Amino acid sequence: MKEKTFERAIHKWDDWHDSIERSRKLLGYDPKWPEQESITWIESNIASIRKQGKNELKRLELPPTLQQYWEDCFYSDYRDKNGNVNLSKITRRLSEFKSLPSLPCDYGLVWYDDENIDDPWLRVELRIHSRFVVKELLDRNNKHTRKSITRELFEYASKNAFMTLEGALLWKGTKPHPLCQWLKGGRPPINEERALECARLADEQGMTEVDIGKRFKWAFQEDSYGKWTQCRTARRYIQKGRQLKETGRT
Repeated sequence: MKEKTFERAIHKWDDWHDSIERSRKLLGYDPKWPEQESITWIESNIASIRKQGKNELKRLELPPTLQQYWEDCFYSDYRDKNGNVNLSKITRRLSEFKSLPSLPCDYGLVWYDDENIDDPWLRVELRIHSRFVVKELLDRNNKHTRKSITRELFEYASKNAFMTLEGALLWKGTKPHPLCQWLKGGRPPINEERALECARLADEQGMTEVDIGKRFKWAFQEDSYGKWTQCRTARRYIQKGRQLKETGRT
């Protein structure tokens, strides 16, 4: 899996955006401040920002490898006026360099203290967060048909290692992280609790889909007159919430 694929999945998960928005309010930061004002504030509050990011990743059950990316999202004003996420706006600490999330794994050659580094057998150690042991993480989407023997050996070893991991985690009862639902792309599943809340806001408080879309910072779409008066995500959530209420879910 590529970092860009992982990034798209992250931003389809409402809890990630909720974490960023809540943390900004808690620490008193506005990403729309002028650049110099933002930089001055960040430099004065860097310890608090990092502590907040560490706590949020722990709360969301995400690996600490996402710390830098969480901070960069915190700093960046990455939504347009219609609430759409613009991933190109997420940069490394307000610089011109694009920020990308680190994948929840690392790997490298390893030698134990009592081993000879010239031994013909090589050991590659792969560390992967247990909540992200999914096939999509190991899929590199490589379209080349010709493979070197080295690559074939690596793929054989990694495939069997993955099967071993799957079996071990199944035995332990470890479930994939909710974020994994979007690694294949497509429409994200609906959060039922939020769907019920949207139905309540629409039916009991008279809020429109546009009002609800603004409340949750969802993207808007143009109507037939070219005006941004539609929010299909809000509409979908309201409909789902009403269905849940009809089936007795409150």
